Amino acid sequence: MNLLSQTTIDQLALARFPVRRAMNGTRNGSHRSPFTGASAEFAQHREYSPGDEPRRIDWRVLARTDRFVVKQYDQETNLRATILLDCSASMGFAGAGISKLAYATQLAAALAWVLIRQGDAVGLIAYDQQIRLRLPTASTAGHLHRLLEAMANLQSQHASATPTLVHQLAETLPSRGLVILCSDLFEDPPALQHALHHLRHRHHEVLVVQVLAPEEVSFPFNDAIRFRDLERCSGSMDVDPPAIRREYLRQLQAHLEAVKQACHQIEADYLMTMTDQPVADVLTNYLAARFGKQSNRGGSK
Repeated sequence: MNLLSQTTIDQLALARFPVRRAMNGTRNGSHRSPFTGASAEFAQHREYSPGDEPRRIDWRVLARTDRFVVKQYDQETNLRATILLDCSASMGFAGAGISKLAYATQLAAALAWVLIRQGDAVGLIAYDQQIRLRLPTASTAGHLHRLLEAMANLQSQHASATPTLVHQLAETLPSRGLVILCSDLFEDPPALQHALHHLRHRHHEVLVVQVLAPEEVSFPFNDAIRFRDLERCSGSMDVDPPAIRREYLRQLQAHLEAVKQACHQIEADYLMTMTDQPVADVLTNYLAARFGKQSNRGGSK
């Protein structure tokens, strides 16, 4: 499976992932560090990228070399991002398109490419009831290749325990990073909010990406159909779709709103997407909106 197509790369060529909070990193990078004072001395130049503040451009270098570079200071640091990827059985649902897991891995691959390209470190944790795969954070092209290879081999199985796993990881992940959760989030919203708050208490920025199949959102079925619970051995159920459509859609919308509000309550970004939406379009729109919010707030705090 090709997780990162050339079309996606081309569309994301100018994309950047702006960070709103001070970060702790492992080396110089493009994000503000929580450490200030004597460390705020000029260190080196780096190439200008869309999203950098114009006031950081070194105009003398531009005049001499016709190159746009920005001044980089020791107080700047790279971002440490961790992608939490739900590979539970429900993520295997595909409907008429690709599975939710296949889509989530494509989205995670694109995010990893954007972050590593801007010099940040990315790690991966795939889970269901327990951690199935864990790759440490790194920022090299070789590491990106390992991430893509590992994600391409993931299989959906077992039930999900997202809140429990998030609580565990909140205690082990180094503080002041970025945590990206990709899941269908068929979880109890209060339990999810409590777990995400644990991450925020550890000073992480949090992005929650809820991935659903179009059929789950629109419930387009008309003829009698048999549904099976993918995560629990509770057998199957024959259903008359027209008889339950209104109540199903009501409960789904209530759940989606509860998940969205849970994220907003703890100041986590929330993004809901469906598997028929192009990954590059989804991320381009999200990153543009995120950059706009950051600009309106006057930068990281």
